[in-house]
Amino acid sequence: MTRQLNQPEESSPMVDVAAAARRLSEALITRQLDGDIASATAAELVTIAARVEQEPARSKAENFGLRNRITSFMETGVWPDPPPDGSKLEFDVASVIGGNLNPASVGAEYFRDGNEVIGRVNVGRCFEGPPERVHGGIICALFDEVMGAVFRANGTASAFTGELAVRFEAPCPVGVDLEFRARQVGESGRKRFLEGEAKSPDGRFASATATFIEMRIDHFVDTAE
Repeated sequence: MTRQLNQPEESSPMVDVAAAARRLSEALITRQLDGDIASATAAELVTIAARVEQEPARSKAENFGLRNRITSFMETGVWPDPPPDGSKLEFDVASVIGGNLNPASVGAEYFRDGNEVIGRVNVGRCFEGPPERVHGGIICALFDEVMGAVFRANGTASAFTGELAVRFEAPCPVGVDLEFRARQVGESGRKRFLEGEAKSPDGRFASATATFIEMRIDHFVDTAE
């Protein structure tokens, strides 16, 4: 059985550390350091990293254990009921897209809106592609995760991404509030078919379709004991 870990609060020391690291990353991307400051910063970070590396290790499986939905499924074989409409959805706490414990996270948040999921994010310059534009790979990853949250919002079995197709329709600016929407539009056996779109204050900039494959309980290998 997966070892239980406490669900992190919106504000906790672990969440605060990850947020501070994201702030530092943004500063390093957007500031020109002279040699002395760069060397001193590197030395401090090496010292901090060495101290943190002395703490107990935590696996990805244990991060899954932080998610009550996954824990419940692994223990009972039944997926939990959907959350209340309008509520914020807790996804993967270590995700590189929406994980509040991941210092490299893009910072996305997800909300249930009926049978759809809304993803909200303001993408910083760490994820800039062309000047002033969000990297296309980040847009793909955002679609992938907001679509993956649909099953949680609907209270149905989670699913792995089988295929994802993204159409880039306009530039996506960095540093502005973005909205991604996704929904399930069909199914066949274990296949789940989804679609979504994304917009900035300037209007729609991308759309996507995807096929996900329903998970089974034997897909989870317990490495957290």
